[in-house]
Amino acid sequence: MDAAKIQLSTDELALVRDAEILLTKNNIISKVYALFGEIAGRVRDIAESQWRDLPADVLSISPKISKGENYDGLPWVMLDYPRLFGREDIFALRLFFWWGNYFSLTLHLKGKYLDLYGKKLEKNIHLLGEKGFYLSVGMNEWRHEITEEHYISLSQPQPISSAGRLSGNDFCKLSVRISLEQWNEVISLAMGYYQLIFQILES
Repeated sequence: MDAAKIQLSTDELALVRDAEILLTKNNIISKVYALFGEIAGRVRDIAESQWRDLPADVLSISPKISKGENYDGLPWVMLDYPRLFGREDIFALRLFFWWGNYFSLTLHLKGKYLDLYGKKLEKNIHLLGEKGFYLSVGMNEWRHEITEEHYISLSQPQPISSAGRLSGNDFCKLSVRISLEQWNEVISLAMGYYQLIFQILES
């Protein structure tokens, strides 16, 4: 092995000696967990009291918060609720924190749930566009970054109809971003997006 490749630069040496950096990072991740726990509780309370038309098998599964260190090299935390991930059928709302980038909320439908709700989404696609949502047009349904490679904005006129785009894959993902600068507003913003999605699904 080339010895130069394992030596530390001046900047790297300064970082590796600074324990406060990782302690601060761990504290931030703990706060994301707490934030997502609060949102999960609120969504669950509202789902059980108001969103009575949603499939019972979806709402019966408890919220799940998970984390990792390497989504494209960066730490992440995600909340899945409501959530049902089957081999053929998926109904999930995923709130995602991606270090250095943003929060995002994604509605992920596949199989019988896409059949059940696809027409309602197509009918109300303009409402999602007005709120800054994006539509997944990539082939990999497990990519979370909202980039031109994987998503198109619903707020811009498209050469192909929204309905045509929605039916272009065997899954549908609709996502919206919340900037990290809006940290103190994440709960209210996220809850507004959850309410909008369920309003459309129950329309």
